[in-house]
Amino acid sequence: MKMNSDYANKLCKKLVEEEKSILNYESTARTYSHAPSEKPTVLAYSFQETEAKLREVRGKIAGLKHAINKFNTSTVLESYGITIDQALCQMSIMHNDKKRLAEMCQIPEVARSREYGSKEPDITHRNFGIDEVQARYDELCEDLMKLQQAINIANLTIEFDVDI
Repeated sequence: MKMNSDYANKLCKKLVEEEKSILNYESTARTYSHAPSEKPTVLAYSFQETEAKLREVRGKIAGLKHAINKFNTSTVLESYGITIDQALCQMSIMHNDKKRLAEMCQIPEVARSREYGSKEPDITHRNFGIDEVQARYDELCEDLMKLQQAINIANLTIEFDVDI
């Protein structure tokens, strides 16, 4: 079956929800309780049918995840010359840098703090130019958006075969 990565990921999430639903039903239906004076209410449950459903759903999930991973490791983003997998790794690094730069942008030029029992405050000075950090933060945000957009385009437009 041909599909794009976006559809495959959404289908995978749907199947994971289906798996959870099967497991939740099994958790409820595999036992029943009642008082000695009550007639028990027994939900329909078959271990063999449940196992068969789980095998089927999990097989589809595994097939989808394998196809997505194969797509990510073999599809090159032409404008970057790297695979989607490499781009996702790069994005993780970029997000960490973005967080670090955002924290640096919040550091005041001068700050005072006093330790308990201290007679004098500590005065802390920022040891970098805020403009250069802010410029790098803005550049990184733009780079992240462009890289994510390239991944999104690939995920929506390139189709691949999935055996499920």
